[in-house]
Amino acid sequence: MANIITLYHGTIYEFEKIDVSKGKGNKDFGRGFYTSRNIRHAERLAVRNKFIEEERFALRGLEKCVTPWLYIYDFDVDTLATLNVKEFATADREWMRFIVLNRENKSKVQEHKHDIVIGPTANDNTRAAIQTVMPLTKGQIMTDKSIDALITLIEPDSLPWQFFFGTQHAVDLLRLNERRIIR
Repeated sequence: MANIITLYHGTIYEFEKIDVSKGKGNKDFGRGFYTSRNIRHAERLAVRNKFIEEERFALRGLEKCVTPWLYIYDFDVDTLATLNVKEFATADREWMRFIVLNRENKSKVQEHKHDIVIGPTANDNTRAAIQTVMPLTKGQIMTDKSIDALITLIEPDSLPWQFFFGTQHAVDLLRLNERRIIR
């Protein structure tokens, strides 16, 4: 029997098919497709990105109305057994090191080979926190002390967990249940 969970993706883009190569780089778990089990979190991300995109246009003297979208997917967690999955049980040093590697990756080549990564979400202050801690540690970002400082700065326990799909094979296992505009 299938073990189905619901995953949510909030975005400002309307699409028919997920293409993991279109994901933005320098994110928590790398370039790919991100979902959450928390509908409110996905909706907040879409609305936040709507305002960011509209502000980018406004700064250039242009006006653009951006539509926030919510995609709702079914996912059979039993399929995880057939994939290369990395799961973080908590926002610990290993998790933070993994995030720093992905967020600081300047290459288009993924830092890891996982189909799916599951774990806590880092907050919007992560990039600023990394840039603050780096000079203080003279670039020794991976020391336990600097990693502990980063975890404290970004408060990961206040955010929901994320499901990252890093390969097309993995993302093709998602089944679209509904797509709607967020009002």
